[in-house]
Amino acid sequence: MIDWYIKANELANCNCDYGCPCQFNALPTDGTCKAAIAFEFVEGRFGTVKLDGLRAVMLLAWPGPIHKGNGQRQLIIDERASAEQRKALEAILTGQETKEMGTMWWVFNAMCSTR
Repeated sequence: MIDWYIKANELANCNCDYGCPCQFNALPTDGTCKAAIAFEFVEGRFGTVKLDGLRAVMLLAWPGPIHKGNGQRQLIIDERASAEQRKALEAILTGQETKEMGTMWWVFNAMCSTR
C-alpha cells in the first residue's frame, strides 16, 4: 500500500434534512441519497507525488440508503493536476489505497455500481 496523507478543506451537501441522517444510523430523509463533496487539498502527498493546492469534487447518488448500494459516483479532478497527480487523487478518492472500510471513499466506492 502506498503511504499517503492529505489535509483538505471540505464542502459537502446532501439532499437530506439538516444533520445528514446517514451519519446517525438513520435512513435518508426522502428515501434516496444524493450528495456533492468538494475538496481543496491544502497539503498532501501520495508516495512522492505532491497534492498541495489541487481540488476535486465527488458527486454521489443512491436510489435508497447508502448501505443498500447500487449507487452512482462521478469524480471531477482539477484540470491543473498532472497525470501522476490525477492518478494519485483517483486512488485516494476511490479507496484503492486504504484498508477495507478505512475511509469514507472506500465505502462510497464499494456502494456504487456505476462509476
